[in-house]
Amino acid sequence: MQKKLLIYRWGSISEPSLVEAVKEIGWPYAEFVKEMKDYHSDGGFAGEMMKMIHGQQIGAVFSYDYFPLISMICEINQIPYLSWIYDCPQYTLQSETLKSPCNQIFCFDESYARRIKKMGAASCFHFPLAGVSRQLAQIEEKEGKNPYLGKKYKCDISFVGNLYNEDKNRLRRAGLSEYASGFVEGLVESQLMVYGYNFLKESMPEWLVKELVEKCSLVLGEGYRQDDVQMAADAVGMEVTGRERERTLDKISEKYPIHFYTSSKLPAGLVKENIKNMGYADYQKEMPFIFHNSRINLNITSRTIETGIPQRVFDILSCGGFCLTSYQPEIDQYFTDGEDLAMYTSLEELMDKAEYYLTHEKERSQIARNGHRRIREDFELKDKLAELLQRGLLSLT
Repeated sequence: MQKKLLIYRWGSISEPSLVEAVKEIGWPYAEFVKEMKDYHSDGGFAGEMMKMIHGQQIGAVFSYDYFPLISMICEINQIPYLSWIYDCPQYTLQSETLKSPCNQIFCFDESYARRIKKMGAASCFHFPLAGVSRQLAQIEEKEGKNPYLGKKYKCDISFVGNLYNEDKNRLRRAGLSEYASGFVEGLVESQLMVYGYNFLKESMPEWLVKELVEKCSLVLGEGYRQDDVQMAADAVGMEVTGRERERTLDKISEKYPIHFYTSSKLPAGLVKENIKNMGYADYQKEMPFIFHNSRINLNITSRTIETGIPQRVFDILSCGGFCLTSYQPEIDQYFTDGEDLAMYTSLEELMDKAEYYLTHEKERSQIARNGHRRIREDFELKDKLAELLQRGLLSLT
């Protein structure tokens, strides 16, 4: 008898689609929903999960991203723990529990997967994320019943994302010394000019790492093997991302109106007529219609993602949307520029391609159809999940 997969639901935006995919492939499962108060020590959480593992014939636990406490629970029960990483950085991966033989880690970013292996992970695989192609049919059905949905979100260019200009960006409130601030400024401006290669970690002198860790409070605490250099680089990478997004929006607005869906507060420089602040967009209820009805969906990948394809690209293509994305090595590896989506490596190229695809409707529409077909044929969530389970649970029957 096939044992159940226990899915830990912590609030990931992709969890509803995951559960549907597990149903589709016919794997027996149960869901565990409880807030984890401490990633290494939460007796109430551990007790309830142990009870469910013993009472429902659980053979493995799955979660998006990695939770050290779940790893410890699985090791005690001698069952596999499968985690599919889609966030970067993911500081819980610096936990001492990473070496546990129960861990089966699947990471969306190939560069990050190599780093996880070097940190001592027993089993770590590079494994891109996925999409749900039936979203397109669901969107079209809903718009057929309510045409207002299509009209409400119709626009030439849209961007869904944050500016990292608030609490998440520790660098902006760190109070660095004048010399450190100047050095960081040079790093940020240099990295902004380079797409597809992150050189921040290798460019940081020891004294700067020390100051960033101290002033940005980059301390993980007991139970972790902290990588100070990587954490300092990620802090600067977040600033690069925020600044890149601000400049990109500003550049586009010089020529085109753009619908900007965000929970971030717009800085004074972005409060202008051509930047339409649309506010927060709900992932389940609104984003599919945004992606489907925007002639161009802009993806500006976070600079803390070194090579991987962010979930946003798969989401856009799943909805039949046209995606214009910043260059990433793995996007270039798995998709064809100008056939499945479009990529840019500078603001100048971004503007050229935006103008081209806004004036070549037939070509733009065909690329959107091709991108959707690629999801259906090569990146369907139920198929990728079946592959993940086969790799991680070969001995589980």
